[in-house]
Amino acid sequence: MQLRTRVAAFFAAQFFGLGLFLPFFPLLLNEAGLGAGEIGTLLAVPMIVRLIANPLVSGLADRYATPASAITILSLLSLVGFSGFFFIGGFVPMFLLLMVTAFVWSPLMPLGDALAARVEREGGGDYGRMRLWGSVSFIVANLIGGVLVGGWTREVVIGGIIAGLVCAVAVGRGLPSRPEAAATEEEARSWAGVTTVLTPGFLMVLCATGLIQASHAAYYAFSALFWAKAGIPGTAVGLFWGLGVVTEIGLFAIAGQLGLRLGIAGLLGLGAAGATLRWLLFPLATDPVSVALLQALHGLSFGASHLGAVAYVARTAPPRWAGTAQGVMSMMVGLLTALASAMAGQLYSLGPALAFYAMAGLSAAGGALLVASALRRRWRGGGAGL
Repeated sequence: MQLRTRVAAFFAAQFFGLGLFLPFFPLLLNEAGLGAGEIGTLLAVPMIVRLIANPLVSGLADRYATPASAITILSLLSLVGFSGFFFIGGFVPMFLLLMVTAFVWSPLMPLGDALAARVEREGGGDYGRMRLWGSVSFIVANLIGGVLVGGWTREVVIGGIIAGLVCAVAVGRGLPSRPEAAATEEEARSWAGVTTVLTPGFLMVLCATGLIQASHAAYYAFSALFWAKAGIPGTAVGLFWGLGVVTEIGLFAIAGQLGLRLGIAGLLGLGAAGATLRWLLFPLATDPVSVALLQALHGLSFGASHLGAVAYVARTAPPRWAGTAQGVMSMMVGLLTALASAMAGQLYSLGPALAFYAMAGLSAAGGALLVASALRRRWRGGGAGL
């Protein structure tokens, strides 16, 4: 099996579990007898844990492990963690188990992105065409979960996540068994290379991409509620979410050609512009046709900005520390998304349109930061900016 196929299979395995966890894990918690407040607290655990786990574990993996060993070990530990949900109940045990499991499960995503970027850099494949299989798998998991959950929610959700992790372990054993080459012997033996991801120019671009991604917070939290109040049937809500992911898949399929034409700055700028337009128009789209048309912008608001961010990190960070850099980016996105979610919740209660207009402001601010980064780099004659 070719390396790009293995990486695509890893994305498919990882996103299959995510496609069950995100929509259906709350149902599992509800069936376990937890209240709304307890469920909300548990759902916040992975978001908080990844702020620490992603850069820390990715850094340790870059320093001491290979892609094969890191992904295999973390997938195995995640498998053991999720298996525990078959045997426990109650808020405190579930809280502790989810916290530990999220610590080893969350870093798999930035490590996968770093590996896919490495394969592309070495001429072994196209990042977008590897990553799109994760999105396809996510939709498949959504559909399977929607059909099968019910009285067997725990078995379907946890069993499906475990099945995905078993596949990830199998795939991980065939991934590169050597670390990325370091530029110097000093970099290989120390943490010197990680300082690149802490420069102002690098963090400025990561903050910009984080703002664009965080602007999706109101969509993730309140789109279904907004559409339902507009009279759109619940079955259509699921289709609209699926349509957004389909446009994302389409963009990933042409990522290579698009990246060559637009460059990293063009992809990120397209993401910022698409997100700003999407959230400005979102409160006005209250019928199925306009909602469907607006969902097509998901490919830009999420897909283009994600592609640009991954490509920027791959270009800027030392190859040996690519996983660490992707982990820092994931931390930035997670932190800003958590803050944006809290803001969106407060604004939505005052008026749904306010929440989405605020999201447009975040994505526009991200676009402004991108421009500032480009000007800063030109002024300094180089550096880590755009």
